[in-house]
Amino acid sequence: MKKNRLVTVEDTLELSVDRMKQLGFNIERLKSRSVITQVETELPTEEAIRTALRLGDSCLILGEVRSTEAKALYEAMRVGALANTVAGTIHGESAYGIFDRVVNDLGVPPTSFKATDLIIICNMLKSPDGLHSFRRVVAVTEVRKHWKEDPMREKGFSTLMEYSAKDDELKPTPTLLNGESVVLNEIASKVREWSGNWAAVWDNINLRSKIKKAIVDYSLKTGNKEIMEAPFVVRSNDKFHILSDQVKREIGSIDPERVYNEWEKWVKKEVKKVRSEGLF
Repeated sequence: MKKNRLVTVEDTLELSVDRMKQLGFNIERLKSRSVITQVETELPTEEAIRTALRLGDSCLILGEVRSTEAKALYEAMRVGALANTVAGTIHGESAYGIFDRVVNDLGVPPTSFKATDLIIICNMLKSPDGLHSFRRVVAVTEVRKHWKEDPMREKGFSTLMEYSAKDDELKPTPTLLNGESVVLNEIASKVREWSGNWAAVWDNINLRSKIKKAIVDYSLKTGNKEIMEAPFVVRSNDKFHILSDQVKREIGSIDPERVYNEWEKWVKKEVKKVRSEGLF
């Protein structure tokens, strides 16, 4: 099976690309010029991004968007040259904060910002005593396309998931539960089994969630944290996709219950191997 290439653009080489290659990812790293050291022999970040656009059917991940590379990043997002995910990390405490920084600080035109589909906000939270801190995803917001100048004033932001401090978990909003996400419906419209069938989309989302939760539960039950580490999770993801394909070929559709039952049989055997053979 042909794997899409993942391209990272970094100036500090913080990502463990070599480790990801060992896990089977088709990943390439582009080292760009640091905005701090300004080594002239290194490629500017915006040039590295444009170089990545020539790599065809790939995903592009850009860390720390903070300068002129923002315009090149949005150029990649607007032209869709990579045909897959184009993502970057930007400092901001809210969806509007990201818009304000990208448009007013980094000079990306407001209309270009519409190329953003999803904004995921992570914050460092503190316990009431102030002694402990923990990182949480606090919001998942989609950017709709009908607005012209200000997405906040023109209701261009729609929250799909938001953090509940009381329950310490990320919860779906009515927009997501009722199938009103523009992004998810756009994705579904290109998949024959999901087009016009929100129930099938939501069932698949819940299936993936159920599998992730099962991995955590097995790890806690056995006391083996290796089950939640990348090598095991990558194998679990691969098995999920293989089983989904097998079930679809057999019955003509992806039956969530059947896929999960088959996956659970597999994971029980693998967990025993991890315990008895000390794998991973």
